Amino acid sequence: MQIVILGGGFGGLNTALWLGEKLQDSNHEVILVADKPSFLFRPSLIWVPFGQRKIDDISIPLSPALQKAGVQFIKNNVTQILPKENKVAFQDQTTLNYDFLVIATGGFPYYEKIEGLKGNTLSIYDTEGALKTKKRVEYLKSGDPVVIGVAQGNPSPGMSYEFLFELDAYLKQKKIQSSITYFTYEQELFDHTGKKVAKLLKKHMQEKQIPHYCNVSLEKVDATQVYLSNGISVPYSFSLILPPYKGADYIFASKNLDHKNGLIPVNSYLQSIQWENIYAVGDTNIILDMPIIKNGRAAELQGQVAAENIYFQIQGKTQQKEYQNSLLGLMELGTDGGMFMIKYPTSKLSSSFIEWASDGAIPHLLKIAFEKYYLWKLS
Repeated sequence: MQIVILGGGFGGLNTALWLGEKLQDSNHEVILVADKPSFLFRPSLIWVPFGQRKIDDISIPLSPALQKAGVQFIKNNVTQILPKENKVAFQDQTTLNYDFLVIATGGFPYYEKIEGLKGNTLSIYDTEGALKTKKRVEYLKSGDPVVIGVAQGNPSPGMSYEFLFELDAYLKQKKIQSSITYFTYEQELFDHTGKKVAKLLKKHMQEKQIPHYCNVSLEKVDATQVYLSNGISVPYSFSLILPPYKGADYIFASKNLDHKNGLIPVNSYLQSIQWENIYAVGDTNIILDMPIIKNGRAAELQGQVAAENIYFQIQGKTQQKEYQNSLLGLMELGTDGGMFMIKYPTSKLSSSFIEWASDGAIPHLLKIAFEKYYLWKLS
């Protein structure tokens, strides 16, 4: 059988490596397809605008790690999935057959969803955006008003909080006196991570005298103002606003593949509700009847769940592994170090969670150590 994985991020890579090692001595073939030749450790993009990392520091070629696991790597751009034919179509007019398909190409910024957002905000989603933001950060001067926030429709707001605190630390270090305003559509600060995290974030914002607005939608943006649903308009000369998400263009072009704004609805086994031989992991999916926690670790865990379920099917077993929603995260807090957070269900069937959070120097050091370990593991 031929198993094809689309995407070379946390979810796709973990799926491929797990299956490759399990099926290395069999007649089954595992193929990973990505549009770039390297894996990017995206959690560390937050440091690029402040000169604490270069892109080469947080990138590593995909081929060596995949080759060790017996996984074939194809660099190509997907243009369409043909689920009735079990094929993936590429930009160079070639196709690739699959018996199982894992979609792990992530979510993409949907700036056009909100009036004026495109072209009026910076980004740290990818290398190009992070480098552009770095140049703009270097031009900041005293008196420049700054707006940072996360718009409705974005399931992964953590990056906005990290950038907020890292920028605050940078401005203090450079003795630049600029006001920063933060906003989010969330009921409370980073509320899907739990009350303990929200409380700590609120404390840090108050200590730094950063005004913030929760439970507001972004209505529109123009060249000088950000307009919020509470009637407030905030002036800016520098803005970084996380936009709504959508799926990859090729998903929209796949006529027989059901999706919601380019994101694939899946069951708790991460299996497409439409095609039993298609799985979707990470930011690419919408898990039915489950509150979503999105980050790199979640994508990794989902990749392993999808891989195990494909392995069970290949072995002719009826058992399936369910994905259990949980959170284990590290985030930067600028001059206050970092934060370590855990949110885990009390039992498999429970809707209540165990929550824990801690801030200080140790979480910051843990994030650095995790980056080094992860890239070393793939080398």
